[in-house]
Amino acid sequence: VSISLSAHHPSPPGKLIAGTLGLICLILMAGVITMTVTVITPSIGMMDENRTQKANHCHRCPKDWFSYSNHCYYISSDIKNWTESQMACVSKKSDLFYMDNEEEMMFMEILSSFSWIGLSRESSDYSWLWINGSPSNQTIIEPSNPIHNCVMLFEFSLQSASCGDEKIYIFSTMKTLLGIETS
Repeated sequence: VSISLSAHHPSPPGKLIAGTLGLICLILMAGVITMTVTVITPSIGMMDENRTQKANHCHRCPKDWFSYSNHCYYISSDIKNWTESQMACVSKKSDLFYMDNEEEMMFMEILSSFSWIGLSRESSDYSWLWINGSPSNQTIIEPSNPIHNCVMLFEFSLQSASCGDEKIYIFSTMKTLLGIETS
């Protein structure tokens, strides 16, 4: 009796070895993915928690808001035009995000892109003003469209946009206005 071995079909021990190695590879990949999710996900949460606690100065902002310096911030999940966004902020005893100092300008870089902030102007003939009435000295990227009279965060910068566009928005308020002492 003659057994012919074909080059196209591995022998039964070869199939067993290939199957075992394939199974080991799958188990190792599953282990790496599990370790990555188990280790990285909590560390990201701890980084956010540490950042908030460090900036928080031991005072808490309302649930779903976060703290930085003596302000509380909220990034909306719904979209509205600029005016509706400001009205939603006022209903929460806050304003659209505005910057009081250079530190807040740096903080702005970690906030959500494509979101309304509290900077606007009457028309292209007017200066940019923060929601609190103070003039802005920030650089604003302006497309050639003169009806872009409101400002949004855009990839670590500020960009003008039509006030009627719908975007998410960022609330900002001092902790003392929410009844949180900052002593």
